[in-house]
Amino acid sequence: EFRRVLFRSVEMEFNEIWINEYLALVNDDNPIHNEIVPGQLVSQMMLMAMSLETNQCQINYVKPILINENIEFIEQHEHEIIAINDDGEIKIKISLSTKK
Repeated sequence: EFRRVLFRSVEMEFNEIWINEYLALVNDDNPIHNEIVPGQLVSQMMLMAMSLETNQCQINYVKPILINENIEFIEQHEHEIIAINDDGEIKIKISLSTKK
């Protein structure tokens, strides 16, 4: 039986207004977020953008994402999503747990 799997990608940009709304919502006043997008926000958006629900995942924050940096979420395979910038640098990698 042949099974075809389509891997998806979604492009996003996190602007200052969006970041500030998120920071107010989660009550985060860390000054680093004046330049750097909160990693938790990005990882949540990665899972939502790919319409994935998971009880367990491993998140590897490889490099910071700057505000207004173009980011693409790519489903590498059914158990891994990456966030890369326009230069192809991996910023975040999420490995999804498989249910047994």
